Amino acid sequence: MKYQVYAIEYATRQARSSENFFGHSDPHEDYPMPLSYYIWVAVSGSTTVVIDVGFTREVAVKRHRDYLRCPVETLHQLDIDPSTVPYVVISHMHYDHVGNAHKFPSAEFFVQESEMTFWTGKYASKPHFRSLVEVEDVVHLVRENFRGRVHFVNGVEEILPGITVYKSGGHSAGLQVVKVNTENGNVILASDATHFYKNLEENRPFSVVHNLADMYAAFDLIRSLANESSIIVPGHDPLVMERFPAAKKGLEGVAVRID
Repeated sequence: MKYQVYAIEYATRQARSSENFFGHSDPHEDYPMPLSYYIWVAVSGSTTVVIDVGFTREVAVKRHRDYLRCPVETLHQLDIDPSTVPYVVISHMHYDHVGNAHKFPSAEFFVQESEMTFWTGKYASKPHFRSLVEVEDVVHLVRENFRGRVHFVNGVEEILPGITVYKSGGHSAGLQVVKVNTENGNVILASDATHFYKNLEENRPFSVVHNLADMYAAFDLIRSLANESSIIVPGHDPLVMERFPAAKKGLEGVAVRID
């Protein structure tokens, strides 16, 4: 099955390179390096898969993020009704990737089992980790699991024809990368396995680290999945909005088509 892939930008944050690279220590190299926040959508005929769901306006205020729009409501502009979306892939359970899961009442959620295990385990409450999630987001997915609506992945799985997820780890315990087949090759939605193009291109890990060795291994995984026709999409790089065309007329600066 072949899909069309879209990215929706819904929030931003002003930051500097010193905040975005692990172990950064050279003050002469510090420069503005803002982040963009995205969700992604893969569409093929009547099949729609949403990859990550973003956070709410309330969380944006709490965490001092610049909230541009609700990513879930923006799906309507792509002729997608969130209430009927059947599949949602959660790359990982940090606040900016899972905060609107409750707005997909018909969806089955795909999560790495190691990710859920970590966030329901004994280390989740430690201050560093606790700061990365909103408790109610985690609890919501736990409830969805009891309703039979969470599909657990262990490692690599083709979850639907043409869509394969790969556990990468590094940034979180069970971070997963999503490879989507399109008419023009594979789109590799790296999510936070590489926040920026620079992380991958310069082999420089992002500043939020769960396991540093696994973060380097995630770079290798992304490279191994790519070929000359592949498109790699980082999780938070503003350049994504510049490198790809608008999803359709009227969505300039809001959503892009990745192909």
